Amino acid sequence: MRTYLGSAGIFCVMSAAFLLELATNAVGNDAGLLDLGALPDSGQIHHEYWRLLTAGFLHYDLTHIVLNTLLLLLVGPVVERRVGTAWLLAIFLGGSVASCAGILAKHLLWPSQGVSLGASGGLFALLGTGLVLVFTLPSQSRLVRIRLMVPLVVGLVYSVLPRVAMIGHIVGLVVGTAIALALPLDAVSPMVPGAHDLSSR
Repeated sequence: MRTYLGSAGIFCVMSAAFLLELATNAVGNDAGLLDLGALPDSGQIHHEYWRLLTAGFLHYDLTHIVLNTLLLLLVGPVVERRVGTAWLLAIFLGGSVASCAGILAKHLLWPSQGVSLGASGGLFALLGTGLVLVFTLPSQSRLVRIRLMVPLVVGLVYSVLPRVAMIGHIVGLVVGTAIALALPLDAVSPMVPGAHDLSSR
């Protein structure tokens, strides 16, 4: 079985951050999550720009991290199989930071109470990349395409729920799509007929 080191690494960092939240009683606690690096919905980060990175690995509660873990399992291996570990991590981090920046910009214009956090911005960037790759590369499995379309539709519907930062999802999706379209051809490894893809099982 192929080892997906990048996807596993993202999962480990997310899990470690959630264990830290549990250890500090920060789960579901806005003040505690702010101490750990979440983005304040007031839009005032007082030059603490590192929050644009840390917020992307924190999660509000167990449901939040479970949903993002499922999305990672669906999307991460598809992208990593085709572009490799280094590009996977670059796309995830780039999408995550851009997503947090978009959320911050929104709250500078329309401040509110609460915090923003979560890996979904980076994961939607991977989703955008994956969709471009499986719909443009030859010999791609129809099942893999469906497996990526389902979380896209579900994720966009989920984005309209209260306390969900739709702008973060949209920014991540746009960034991932743009990166996929700009990827050099020699960075992409198309799946060949008969090859195993973790997400298609």
